[in-house]
Amino acid sequence: MNTPDALRQWMRHFGLSQGQLGERAGVPQPTVHRILSGDTASPRAATLRKLIDALGLSVAEFEAGPSARAVADAATEAMQMIPVIEGFIDAQPRFAAQGLGFSAVLARQLAADPASLVAAEAPHQSMAPTIQKGDWVLIDRAQTELCAGQIFAVAMDGAVMIRRIALSPEYITLQPDNPDQSRYFALQLPAQARLLVLGLVVWRGGRLS
Repeated sequence: MNTPDALRQWMRHFGLSQGQLGERAGVPQPTVHRILSGDTASPRAATLRKLIDALGLSVAEFEAGPSARAVADAATEAMQMIPVIEGFIDAQPRFAAQGLGFSAVLARQLAADPASLVAAEAPHQSMAPTIQKGDWVLIDRAQTELCAGQIFAVAMDGAVMIRRIALSPEYITLQPDNPDQSRYFALQLPAQARLLVLGLVVWRGGRLS
């Protein structure tokens, strides 16, 4: 894109007149006009630098034009940072400084309030093949009422435990999906047990069906 076209598009993008841009940049308005009209085929580098700085752009951004910035901004807006559980303090989740970047569009498609979602990393193979060790899972903290057959995340011994739920009048059973019962076994608790339910697991690197 040539300089006059780029400058014209950026001025339109920011809603600036020739006089306003010139005042910001410390460049006379007639000079801005000559650049825009093409009367100055090659504006002085120092003058162009002042104009670009006044627009708050890098040279690369200026040359690419506002349409490229719109694409980049849309990509940023399309991502949502989901808090990541990295441990517990007094039985309450402690979150990592850096969240998990996740598609805001997909978050909305999960039929959950994106603000209620938290992320955790599957710590082992207990839920394989459904969830593999190291998979990221999204947990809907608004859904904490245990439901038989669904996968929930609970806090257990200061860590996140991910298990499929079985319910009976007497027991809550936290079942692994992994068939290797020598390594992964069901945990059975009294139905009245105090269990810190973090929420329903709604995604694990792909939507759970």
